[in-house]
Amino acid sequence: MKKIFVLCLIVFFFLVILFVIHFSKEKQSPLPTKDLEVIPNGLGVNIKRNATNKDIELISKAGFKWVRVDVTWERIEKQKGKYDFKNSGYDRLNKVLEKANLKPYYVLSYSNNLYEAKRSIVTERGRKAFSKFVEATTYRYRNQGAVWEIWNEPNSKTFWDFQPGYEQYAELVKKAAPIIKKQDRSGIVVAPAISGVNDESLFWLEKFFEENTLDYIDAISVHPYRYSSPESVFEDYDKLKRIIEHYTDQDIPIISGEWGYSTVPSPYQKLTDLKQAEYLVRMFLVNSQKKIPISIWYDWKNDGIDANSKEQNFGIVRSNHTKKIGYLAVQNFTEQLDGYKFSRKIQASHSYDFVSEFKNKQNKKILVFWTTKSPHTTSFKLKGGVGEVNSMLGENHQIKWGNKVKLTITTSPSYLEIK
Repeated sequence: MKKIFVLCLIVFFFLVILFVIHFSKEKQSPLPTKDLEVIPNGLGVNIKRNATNKDIELISKAGFKWVRVDVTWERIEKQKGKYDFKNSGYDRLNKVLEKANLKPYYVLSYSNNLYEAKRSIVTERGRKAFSKFVEATTYRYRNQGAVWEIWNEPNSKTFWDFQPGYEQYAELVKKAAPIIKKQDRSGIVVAPAISGVNDESLFWLEKFFEENTLDYIDAISVHPYRYSSPESVFEDYDKLKRIIEHYTDQDIPIISGEWGYSTVPSPYQKLTDLKQAEYLVRMFLVNSQKKIPISIWYDWKNDGIDANSKEQNFGIVRSNHTKKIGYLAVQNFTEQLDGYKFSRKIQASHSYDFVSEFKNKQNKKILVFWTTKSPHTTSFKLKGGVGEVNSMLGENHQIKWGNKVKLTITTSPSYLEIK
């Protein structure tokens, strides 16, 4: 009798251990955040469905590792129950991405007038049909470690015309997310991809969380577009993290799923190609400092040649593939910091000066420095040594210092490689 009791006790403790292990696993996001923090593993760019082989080749050479693209329901299902992945172009695109070793960031996007009257899904019929489309798509492109983002900017009337739509969108996520997990065990479920990080969008996000949706997703995506410089996002990320922590103790990473700057003048700013390039690199640096695992730049290529169209001038290459300064800047960024990850922030002379330390596995260090003000000299304490300074576009020179280093700092990030 005593032996049976002891045996039962052992079995009980074994089951408890299994439960704890299982529970712990559930608390971890499947997104490999530590690996993605190493540059350039988490860097990506947004493309259109009709991207050419030349586009993909240039994207790969720039050092990007992720490609974000809409997988549009109405393009794939033009007849009820028939999914055409070949003629819609997605089979070709997926093969090209695989060949280039680029990770897919697929946006399961938008409505279908076969089932819904408007650009949103508000009926059970629409949810069931969308779920079948999700099932077919995620199964077809499974086992790639893809990000599967459910919709794009559902808090915006442009993309979800029934506003506020957090209740209906939450229902869609609850229906689609388990299907993605079942069809593609390697996949990452992301929702929502909210437009903006202002009070209105954060209120919408909290309402979405109140629908008990956080158990269904692996990460949330935010599109922190702004007319101000990238450094203004620090406080927004902190606010967003506090909101997530209020609703769950699970590890829910924040992805910067879409963020860019158009070079077309606006009432708020005028961006030259050079300033766009600076903001591009600084966006990646800021996101690295805040440990954002995936950062997607919008956009890869100008959508047209209209110099006065804001939407046509987000690209870092022109519509004919001519490289803009942004392309050269990001290529240099990924080459300089290849294999490095953010280590710490170094205090510089002024609050508007930024110095970020990056380390690699061999404990080698590179300091990246820039300012939001006019060019000037900055200084900070650093153990005496020698190094090489590389500009944002690759020009370099040698320097030597004692117990304090003095540098000319500009709005263009530069790299100090410590020898």
